[in-house]
Amino acid sequence: MTLLRRLTTLTAIATGSVALALSPGIAAAGPAPMPEPAVPAATSPPAQAAPGDLLAAYRTVVEALRTFGIDPFLYPAVAPFCSATGSLGLVPAVAGAVPGPWPKATVAIPGLDPAAVKAGQVMFTFVPYGLGPDGTNATGMNVAWVNLANGRSGVTAMGSIPDVVRTMVPAETPTEIRPLAERAIQDFFAAFPVGGVRAVPVDTGSGTVLAAVFGTVDNGGKSCFFLPTIGLTSVR
Repeated sequence: MTLLRRLTTLTAIATGSVALALSPGIAAAGPAPMPEPAVPAATSPPAQAAPGDLLAAYRTVVEALRTFGIDPFLYPAVAPFCSATGSLGLVPAVAGAVPGPWPKATVAIPGLDPAAVKAGQVMFTFVPYGLGPDGTNATGMNVAWVNLANGRSGVTAMGSIPDVVRTMVPAETPTEIRPLAERAIQDFFAAFPVGGVRAVPVDTGSGTVLAAVFGTVDNGGKSCFFLPTIGLTSVR
């Protein structure tokens, strides 16, 4: 598949969601300059939106992402008929990307790279708003991506936060500091609404990466399909 065809495919799967995602009640938000990814020492959870207030819910999630240095995608994802409240049962979600290296190490450890997301990697995140706690099945969400600089591409399954913690802590991390590394990642997601949060680190290589996040999340036994959202991120 040529690079042009990959771009066309990513754009095409997002087209069907633009009209619904940008309809009244959900406002689009473009990317803003992001601070260097870092884990704040302490951050209060964002204020909760009133039930059915999709605009406030979307803004709440975007604010949480930006607080932690995540670059939000170009517009929200939505899942229709996913909730018993609101118009069409819409549930909003925001996807984002954190290019490595992350987190920034404050203490150098000889012979060990403590970064959970390495240089040349991106951690893609997906944060819905208003879903119940996850059940046993955390599969269904995917990120399709293409590096516009090197032509590398793929479709990668996203996992739950426990999955991410297990995969992102380097295997060579000493046993005595491994809990600290795991806690740093867990704290990174602590302010987000818990249900349906997904993430995955991907080896994209350096360059500008175009990505689309889409798929299904279980909400109390109901399968909710989130229409695609797309974003661009610069990877060192």
